[in-house]
Amino acid sequence: MDKNSPIVLFDSGVGGLTIAKEVMSEFPNEDIIYFGDTAHLPYGSRPQAEVRKFAFEIIDYFLELEAKMVIIACNTATAAGLKAAKKKFGVSIIGPIQPGVREAILATSNNKIGVIATEGTIGSGAYQRALQTKSADVEVYAQACPKFIPLVEAGELYSQKTKQIAQRYLTSLVKEEIDTLLLGCTHFPYLGKVLQEVVGESVNLIYPGRGIALQVRDILERKALLSPTPTKGKREFYISDLDKLSAKFVRLGKEFLNLKELEFKELDLWSS
Repeated sequence: MDKNSPIVLFDSGVGGLTIAKEVMSEFPNEDIIYFGDTAHLPYGSRPQAEVRKFAFEIIDYFLELEAKMVIIACNTATAAGLKAAKKKFGVSIIGPIQPGVREAILATSNNKIGVIATEGTIGSGAYQRALQTKSADVEVYAQACPKFIPLVEAGELYSQKTKQIAQRYLTSLVKEEIDTLLLGCTHFPYLGKVLQEVVGESVNLIYPGRGIALQVRDILERKALLSPTPTKGKREFYISDLDKLSAKFVRLGKEFLNLKELEFKELDLWSS
């Protein structure tokens, strides 16, 4: 495998850019491709078999472009297809669930951890099982938050409407006295300011982006696949349906991600 081949990340939309930011920061010399499947957004309300099918088709496409590693920057797709993808494809593939679980276990003091994610991720039980496997002492309080993703995709990161919805979702978790909240969806870190305000400053917000970047480094070093090229790597951003991209999000995304350039091109893998 070519050391100069790209690292590919994909998500159902633009949320996975929170992970891409960490990976780009960790690997300035690597070529990195981001793909958001906005044509099928949101994944969270779809059957797991359908999400797995989309994930496999995306991975197939980018392996034809000789990707040296694939990051499933989507918790729903990770829960639905990571295990099967690792068996099917001959390349390193990782997702955000295990890094997030490790950080949450390290962060909690009272062993009460809240998990917020899409309906699909919460319904799969992936985080609940992973947390309790990692520590039998942990009490897990899970809450599906399906309305968060449309808010992020629309660029409503700080609105009063967003705060009201967050309060409805998180009140029950606050009552359980959680001290750690695991953001089990890559879109949710965009709402970090509002989420912290609702749950209180004493609650740890855990987002696995940094842990994923370190896991990528470990894998590439072990497999001797780090790019030897000293020049700055290329960054490419694609989505499957440009009509579903909010101009407001692009403006806010540049600020949030500290990216001077954030230009998306359309790449419809399912067009006839």
